[in-house]
Amino acid sequence: METRWATVDGVTLELPADCTVCELRDALYKPNDAVLVAVTGDLVSIVHDEDRPLSELVAGCAETYYFRRPEEPDRNELLAAPELERALEKSHDGRTEAETTFQRPEIDH
Repeated sequence: METRWATVDGVTLELPADCTVCELRDALYKPNDAVLVAVTGDLVSIVHDEDRPLSELVAGCAETYYFRRPEEPDRNELLAAPELERALEKSHDGRTEAETTFQRPEIDH
């Protein structure tokens, strides 16, 4: 199984390329309500299909991941972005695909 290095919540880890959000959450002892937010260059992805391997998603190319819980204080500008909130609202309504991807808010295009 191929592995790669990524930063998850500020810690650099070696991740299996085909791991799922559920597997990653379990391995890192994150709560079940924590949503995976992936940062890939100038893109941000929120993964909704937690059983699909990350390697099949844009999120699988990320260098940085965050687990974000509802009602938690914003830890940085990215996690405070209104685009992130809108994507999470869609996720709860069941109106999304496997992931939602948008341009990183703090980067000028």
